Amino acid sequence: MRRFNYRFVLNSIGLLLMMEALFMLFSAFVGEYYNDNAVTSIYTSSAITFLTGAMLAFLGRKRNRKGGNISKREVYLTVTMAWLMLALFGTLPFLLSGAIPSFTNAFFESMCGFTTTGSSTLLNIEAFPKSLHFWRSFTQWIGGFGIIIFVMSFMPVFGGNSGQFFDAEATGIAEDQMRPRINEITKNMALTYLALTIVGFFFIWAGPMDAFDAACHTMSAISTGGFSTKQASIAFFNSPYTEYVITVLMFFGGTNFMLIYTFFTRLSFSVLKEEEFRWYITIIALFTIGITVLLLFTGEMSGIEHTVRTALFQVVAAVTTTGFATVDYQMWGHIYWLMFLAMILFCGCEGSTSGGMKISRLVVLSKNSLLVFKKQVHPDALYRVKINGRVISSSTSTKILAFVFLYLSLAALSAVILSFTGMTFDESIGVSISSISSYGFGLGSYGPSGTFESATPFAKYYLTFLMLVGRLEVFTVLSLFVPGFWRR
Repeated sequence: MRRFNYRFVLNSIGLLLMMEALFMLFSAFVGEYYNDNAVTSIYTSSAITFLTGAMLAFLGRKRNRKGGNISKREVYLTVTMAWLMLALFGTLPFLLSGAIPSFTNAFFESMCGFTTTGSSTLLNIEAFPKSLHFWRSFTQWIGGFGIIIFVMSFMPVFGGNSGQFFDAEATGIAEDQMRPRINEITKNMALTYLALTIVGFFFIWAGPMDAFDAACHTMSAISTGGFSTKQASIAFFNSPYTEYVITVLMFFGGTNFMLIYTFFTRLSFSVLKEEEFRWYITIIALFTIGITVLLLFTGEMSGIEHTVRTALFQVVAAVTTTGFATVDYQMWGHIYWLMFLAMILFCGCEGSTSGGMKISRLVVLSKNSLLVFKKQVHPDALYRVKINGRVISSSTSTKILAFVFLYLSLAALSAVILSFTGMTFDESIGVSISSISSYGFGLGSYGPSGTFESATPFAKYYLTFLMLVGRLEVFTVLSLFVPGFWRR
């Protein structure tokens, strides 16, 4: 077996760090405009990041770019290390400016950004420099769609390996259908992402937010990240218009971007025939109606429009794992805790920025379970699971079952581990599921009204691990811990 291509890993990570350094400059320009005191620190951070990236790219400059030279070992390690390095160097603006003096908290904040988890350790968000606010939101915008997919789309340096990168970055059912046109599809998805960001900004800006708040919240909404410039999140603005606009943006963020691209370029409603999308809409509708009826019936809220708007906003924020809040749903009662935990498990669609296990997998599991009952009645009949008329292969079904098993097992094990760090039973379960699903809010003191400042250093580092595993959909990261994966 061939030798491990370490030059490919170094060169790829170096290029990504150089791109991150350029992204930091956008935050510096924001700081220049508002004349805040973190600008120098951001310029310094950008320089350090760029020089480190250039050095790594130089060390790996002689890599073989032909696809045959690169296996999943290199790709999985590259993707995992890339996210770790992006988060690591993303801490520099926070540390060098002194805005977050603790490395643990700064790394936690940075990883929450790049994985679009949205958790935070900040106790006074309003006191944060505007340039760093922008950087927090920008990390979510970068991480939401995946900087690696952006690189695949616009930098041909990855050549024939782009399909393998897509596997590592966004594993799922749709990948087999996408691979033949991977470069074209990822470029179209990236352009759709950019277009939605621009249009969303102007719609949000038309409300009570100023241009700065509108830009930050647009990036957080479309990336389904959840970072806000206000401690009270969206509730601070007390604007029904803003809530509706952000709800729409979160909904788009949880939708397959190829469906959005197809809809707006062909102006065809055929996208409504897409099975996963129909499930997505149905889940949101059922939870919204159910929660609205319960809130009105129990007297927790009054006023139909206000109740529907609040329920819809929180349901979409949960299903898309955005993590914005207009209320603390924990105050409604324990039944709502269970509903929100259920919503953040399967979440949005394949090809979206949302976290969780994805609705497509829920569709396959549901249909597969139904077939078990059918085969009990007709054991000799030949049944196949289909989505959108396409047969799901047995290998894909097996991979989905393995994925769900690993996902739920890791969430359960993590809840036990976190309980030893001082978290209560409900807090450990909520935080575990929330972190691996990239939602941001947990339960108890880590709910919508709390922060993660009180978590132990071990808990924060472990949660960053969960965020990374969830963001890269389990197999990419966990494969690195399997000895057989590295055998020559």
